[in-house]
Amino acid sequence: MEKTTLLFVLFLGFLLNAQTITGTILSKEEMQPVPYAKIGIENQNTGTIADEKGQFKIDLTGVDRISQLKIEVGGFERYAISVEQFLQENPQTIFLTEKIKDIKEVKINPAKFIAENWGINSKTKRFIFKHTASKNETDQSREIAVFFETKKRTKVENININIVKFKTDRPVFIRFNIYDKNLNSILTEDLHDEITSDKIIKNSYSFDISKHQIYIDDDFYVGIQILNYFEGGISISGAPKGNKTIFRNFLSGWLDVPMISPAINIDVKVQK
Repeated sequence: MEKTTLLFVLFLGFLLNAQTITGTILSKEEMQPVPYAKIGIENQNTGTIADEKGQFKIDLTGVDRISQLKIEVGGFERYAISVEQFLQENPQTIFLTEKIKDIKEVKINPAKFIAENWGINSKTKRFIFKHTASKNETDQSREIAVFFETKKRTKVENININIVKFKTDRPVFIRFNIYDKNLNSILTEDLHDEITSDKIIKNSYSFDISKHQIYIDDDFYVGIQILNYFEGGISISGAPKGNKTIFRNFLSGWLDVPMISPAINIDVKVQK
């Protein structure tokens, strides 16, 4: 009887350990690691973030096996699998398929397009969005998206963020996404950068995406995610009653940010 009980305990321990899955995320075409990809359970505040080598570890203990595990990275097709299927292999090697790139260079006639800047340009310290990955694990999973309205042909040239405090012990990995009005990514490339103090000029950081030829004809969102771990903190300026702003942790549902918007603005060229 004691032997039977011992075997049952060992078997139960094995099952519990099997709920923790490790693995690596690679791009299918280039066989290169996809750094800092977010892995999450659809519509739940549960997930993890891969490291700079695409390696991850996720604990799925207690997660309903019929739930969907998803990975979303701009420029790649969405990866989705049931938790039950995902648990059948450990470790995992996940291949993300790059979206088909069919971007033709479009020469802009200056007479038909005008340069504009949209969004929040505040550099105040009175309203701020703090990001402290070392003190709050939730911060590392959070994505913020800002709404922009247009009904004209629009090309996004730069994404700008007003940063009033930047004190970190290493470069900060940031990923950008652009969504249509229904929050579907329109990107065919993974847009990311590392923020360092020398890239912040007069409290403003700018990311040039003009070469990617991103054109939009309807309302859209610009999303930012600060994804790596670091000691220290970042503070983004904000403003009350600005552009509609939403957020999510991991791949949970989007929620409204009440009352305040981050100082994220974009340089665009708009058709007359």
